[in-house]
Amino acid sequence: MSISQNSYLGRGVLAQLADVIRRASPRSVFLVKSPGAYKASGAEPLVEKALAGLETISFDSFTPNPKWSDIMVALELLRKNSCDLILAVGGGSAIDIGKMVSFLALQPSAPETYLQAGVRPAEPVIPLVAIPTTAGSGSEATHFAVVYYEGKKYSVAHEDILPRYCLVDSSLTDSLPPLWSAASGLDAFCQAVESMWAVQSDDESTACSRKAIALAFDQLAVASTSPTQASRDAMCEASHLAGKAINISKTTACHALSYTMTSMLGIPHGHAVAMTLGAVMAYNYGVGEDDCNDPRGCEHVRARIDEILQLLGTTDIEEGRERIDSLIESTGLTTSLTAIGITGAEALEELADGVNAERLGNNPRKFTRDGILSMLQELQSRSHPGES
Repeated sequence: MSISQNSYLGRGVLAQLADVIRRASPRSVFLVKSPGAYKASGAEPLVEKALAGLETISFDSFTPNPKWSDIMVALELLRKNSCDLILAVGGGSAIDIGKMVSFLALQPSAPETYLQAGVRPAEPVIPLVAIPTTAGSGSEATHFAVVYYEGKKYSVAHEDILPRYCLVDSSLTDSLPPLWSAASGLDAFCQAVESMWAVQSDDESTACSRKAIALAFDQLAVASTSPTQASRDAMCEASHLAGKAINISKTTACHALSYTMTSMLGIPHGHAVAMTLGAVMAYNYGVGEDDCNDPRGCEHVRARIDEILQLLGTTDIEEGRERIDSLIESTGLTTSLTAIGITGAEALEELADGVNAERLGNNPRKFTRDGILSMLQELQSRSHPGES
């Protein structure tokens, strides 16, 4: 990476924001803040104190899953005020908007140009400080940002998108409601698991994944239902480690399958990803020489999944799948496709047709559309507690 990141991780580290800002020496600051979370998390007084005496332009007019129009409004506001430091406080959407504005602000070409893969910036980026208020996306540790342009999801990736600084303060997650804790925590868990078997994984990403899986598997249920400081601390660390892992490896089929589920039914992203995690794990474990995407071979893929199973406390693939389902249900969320509104063949067809093909290439076992549909049909047919 051309940008080296200065990371602060731990309860109370937001108190160091003033020092970070002094190091950056800005003339003016562009503050991107999640509506609601900026105050509810407890970030507001600490951030305002750190920004005292500095010209600050605030932007919070956006919705989850950032739209291109939101980014263009933010970009125009920043350029009009010539801010030279960006501070993003909130969930993944706030941080992604901060990333895109940081990346685009000084570039001479039309902003849409940079939606194309491989287009490099001609000018430097504006430094970004990322402060997450959820424990899930790990966006503060990645060099890509999600944006929706004309209804289509893009993942804009470039080494310069990585935030210059990040402060991961677990106290900011203490007020998260149960649904947010569960969905964001499942996102972190799924990122870590997918990273383990991803084609682009390496030793560094795998080390981060192992620790993130262990932390989340141990603490996610507590953080979602009866949170303690220790569980909040653990999930923030898991989220950050999972972000560092996918920053190297990217995600795989579970994420590819999740986007239509979220856009079609409004299922929170982390929950949508988790719905297929066990099924994809079982599918990937059946990899053979004829359908292996990973150049390291099918034995390598199975060895990685065996490591995941060990972290889940088992050596059996079906039992591992059941433990994933149990983890999801222990957060108060369902594992049933029927329960979230995916019923009948037509819904499964729509889900299969909406898969992000780019992420399927990073999945260790090749998928065909028929393979996806067959897996979803099997998942739909599985019995779940409370269903007849």
